[in-house]
Amino acid sequence: MPCVLDYDGGDKVRSALKKYYGYDGTRQGDIFAGVQERNLDSSPLAMEVERSIRDAMELGASDIHYLPYSGGIYVHFRINGHLMDYTSRYDFQATDSLQVTNIIKGKDTSGNADASKVNLPNRGSYMDRYGDTPVDVRMATVPIGTEGSNQKVNLRLLPQKQGGVKLDSIGYMPQDLRMIKNTLFKSATGLFINSGPTGAGKTTSLYAQINYVLESAGELLHVMCIENPIEIKDERFTQVQVREAEQENLQMLAKDILKVGLRSDPDIFLYGEIRDKGDAVVAIEASTTGHRVFTTVHASNCIKTITRLLDLEVSKMSLLSELRMIISQRLVGLLCPYCSRPHTLTEEELKVLSEEEINKLENANLKARGSREEVEKCPHCRGTGLIGRTAVAEYVIFDMELRDALLNQRSFQEVATLLQQHGFMSMWDKGLYMVQRGWIELKELIQAVGKET
Repeated sequence: MPCVLDYDGGDKVRSALKKYYGYDGTRQGDIFAGVQERNLDSSPLAMEVERSIRDAMELGASDIHYLPYSGGIYVHFRINGHLMDYTSRYDFQATDSLQVTNIIKGKDTSGNADASKVNLPNRGSYMDRYGDTPVDVRMATVPIGTEGSNQKVNLRLLPQKQGGVKLDSIGYMPQDLRMIKNTLFKSATGLFINSGPTGAGKTTSLYAQINYVLESAGELLHVMCIENPIEIKDERFTQVQVREAEQENLQMLAKDILKVGLRSDPDIFLYGEIRDKGDAVVAIEASTTGHRVFTTVHASNCIKTITRLLDLEVSKMSLLSELRMIISQRLVGLLCPYCSRPHTLTEEELKVLSEEEINKLENANLKARGSREEVEKCPHCRGTGLIGRTAVAEYVIFDMELRDALLNQRSFQEVATLLQQHGFMSMWDKGLYMVQRGWIELKELIQAVGKET
C-alpha cells in the first residue's frame, strides 16, 4: 500500500521525500529543481503523482499512462517496449481523475496545457531531472467516454543524455555496424534515412549516426536540425522547431528554415521526418546542395520505404541520385540471462515458421521470459524479465547499379527481388539469428517485426 502523507508546506514535503524516498532537496537530483520549484504542489495527491513519475524514471520507462476507470486510475509504464501494470502501487481513486490530470497539466512550461480543456485533446511539456540526467517530459491528454471530464494522460519520458548516443550502443550486429560506419565515413553528401513505426528508435539512431560522423571528422562541424518537435536536445547543434500557425506571418515552416539554414554555413542537416511531397522536396534540395541530410520516414521496412519515396511525385532521378542509405528497424527486449528459461516452439509459432526455419530453431538455444513468480523475484531485471532493448535492423546501401535498376521498378516484388540480388537481409532473418542465440523471444520478434509472405 503506498504511503499517503498528510502535510502542507514545501519544507515538510522535502522532509517526507528525504525520509520515504531518499530525495535530498540540496542535491542536483532534487525533484523540485528548476521549473518544478515554481509550481510546487504539496498535496498528498500531487505527491502520489510525483512518486509514480519517479518510479517510472527509476525503472527506465519510456511512457506513463494514466487511464481512469470505474474503480480508480490504471497506471501503466512502458518498459523495454512492453506495457506493465503498476496500478496497485498507487492510491488513486476514481474521483481523483480530473485532479490528477490538472496536477500533471500544472507542470507544463510550454504554455500549451490548459486545465479548462476537458473535452478536447491537449498537450504540453516540461523539463525534469532524474539524478544527473535532464528528462524532457511530453504530456498528451485525450477525453474518454461519452460524458464527464475524464481524460487519459500519457507522459513520454525523454532522458537527455549528455554527449549524445553512440552508434555502437544501438545494438546493430557487428557486420551491419561495419557497413553502416563505412557508408557514413565515405559519403560526403547525400540522403540518409531511418524508417520504422513510432517508438522504433529512428531519431535516436539518426543522432547516433551524426555523432559518428562528427567523431570520424575529428573537427567541428555545424549541424542544423529542422524538427517538429525537437525530440533530443543537443546544445552542440542549431536546433530549430517548425512552427505552424493560422496566421501566415507567425509561421516558420520547414522550407523557410531550410532557406535560412543554407545561408548559415551548415555541414549537416537533420530533417525530422519526410511525411509528404513537400518534405521530400526540402530534404532532396538540402542534399543536392552538397550536404549530408539525415531524416526519417514512417514505413514498415526498407522495401516499403523505397516504394513510398518513389510514390511521392518527386523526381525519381533526383531522389535516387541522393539516396545513400536506408535503415529500417524495430526495438526488441533483451532477455534477462538470469531468469529466462528454455523455450519449446508453440503450435502458434510453428504455423508462422517455414520448414527450414523450424529445423534451425529446434536445435537452437531458444529462450523465453520465466514465469511471473520467477521474474518478480529476479534482482537483475527488476521484475521485467528484460535487461534493456536492442535494435533489429535491415539496411540498404545504394550504389550506381542499384540506382539504375530502381529507376524502372515500382512494385514491392520487383524491389524485393532487386535487393535480394544485392545481398539484402531482412529484419525477420536478423531477428531469427538473435532468437537462435537466446537473446530475444521468438514471440516478441513475431509481434514487433512480423513475417511477411
